[in-house]
Amino acid sequence: MTARLSTTRLLGAAMVALVLTLSGCYGRVRSGGETVANVPQQYDMTLEAAKDGQFLLDGATLSLDDLGGHFRYLSDQKQLPKTVLLKDGPDADVKDAQLEYFAGLQLSFHFTGYVEHKGKLQLLSAVQDKTEPASASSQ
Repeated sequence: MTARLSTTRLLGAAMVALVLTLSGCYGRVRSGGETVANVPQQYDMTLEAAKDGQFLLDGATLSLDDLGGHFRYLSDQKQLPKTVLLKDGPDADVKDAQLEYFAGLQLSFHFTGYVEHKGKLQLLSAVQDKTEPASASSQ
């Protein structure tokens, strides 16, 4: 009976933590997110931060528009990734503007996003800001 009570309390605490985490996001990127415990062995796509707010994908430097176009192409081909990792690049760290764009892509294309910044891996849980129009997240 004690084990069942402990499990129930643990699940209840986890649910409260999840609700608080999701309610605090509002589509804006905030630091101090939850560190990921269940890390995938591999990701369907890996993006790296590049200079000037751009991204590296498979060795190619992409602007925000190029990356958005690539995701739209993948969507048209029904080949969208399920898990995407954004990490610091060889010459640039992940910046807030890149995180915000990545969150917008996550909202638009419904993938699970992970961010690795300064050796710390976090799950990105983007939610639509209720004060913004729905089309603002479509990149």
